[in-house]
Amino acid sequence: MDPLPVLFDRLGEGALQIGRARLNRPKQLNGINLDMVRLLSQQLRRWRSDTSIAAVVLQAEGEKGFSAGGDVAEVIRQVRAGGSDQYAYGDAFFEEEYILDRLIHHYGKPLIVFSHGVNMGGGMGLSAGASHRIIAQASKVAMPEIHIGLFPDVGGGFFLNRLPPGVGMVMALTGLTINESDAIYVGLFDAFIPKESWANAIDHLTQARFTQDWRHNHELVSDWMRQHDASLDEAMASSMLSHYAKAIRWIGTQATPAGILEHLQRAAQEDPWFEAPANSLERGSPTAALVSHRYLRQCVRGSLDDVLSLDLTLARRFLRAQDFPEGVRALLIDKDRKPRWRHHRFADVPGEEIDAHFLDLG
Repeated sequence: MDPLPVLFDRLGEGALQIGRARLNRPKQLNGINLDMVRLLSQQLRRWRSDTSIAAVVLQAEGEKGFSAGGDVAEVIRQVRAGGSDQYAYGDAFFEEEYILDRLIHHYGKPLIVFSHGVNMGGGMGLSAGASHRIIAQASKVAMPEIHIGLFPDVGGGFFLNRLPPGVGMVMALTGLTINESDAIYVGLFDAFIPKESWANAIDHLTQARFTQDWRHNHELVSDWMRQHDASLDEAMASSMLSHYAKAIRWIGTQATPAGILEHLQRAAQEDPWFEAPANSLERGSPTAALVSHRYLRQCVRGSLDDVLSLDLTLARRFLRAQDFPEGVRALLIDKDRKPRWRHHRFADVPGEEIDAHFLDLG
């Protein structure tokens, strides 16, 4: 029998306890599939209504990461299989994933995420909206959808637009991987606790004097987090985003993806740190880059609900286009890393093709 893809238990011995959910597909880097989305959604709703649960902890099994993202390989296998229902799984996956992301953002009770190792794409969808976000050492955080011909979904238009100027756009268009110090610096996470200290920290959390007052419980968890936060530790990795803040602001606020690529390439001539993001944008899907750029700009003042509604429109369009299935094939299925994008340059992508992505299929 296959193990459950999400494990649930309760922590603490008092009248008020902590619900804990653990992503449990470590061999797949805890890639999130439809079963996991449904299990999490059902249990989080139960715990939100359960007066004996004061707070919820979300973490993941395995040493390599919290979650490498949504299991888009399975989504595209269904598409490639053809048939009248080839898009059914993908449509259901994206719709229910975004509903889960919204639930986390609006949860009410304290929801504490413990993130380690790889946390990308759909994993960021789970962590970004949590009320208290803990990150461990040697973390790799990214929105790498450009590599598979997709856009930074799971509410990316909401949380990426709330980062320091330029950072969200550069992350969206290049899949830039940042470390734990970067993630705290830009506000994607709230505190740093070394992974070897998690068990002790969680044990202390179970001893907090929770009540039925959610606001009081949030204050308790915030106090607990500050007591265990080691983000001022000199042993932490340096924040590269802090070091390059002025350059990233200039690059990320350029008017077009072509302009962003040009300035990344110029910066790379002077500093090799910019080579990886420049190469990623140059090799990524031009269509995905143009849609992602417009998406982030369009979502600047949008509410979370507005953004997630647009996410579903875009995801359904990408599912039925060429670049997303092709990008997943090249990176995750056949793994030849040679995607054949529909268009080779930004200038080749017709404006009406970009416009069509933003029209609801109905």
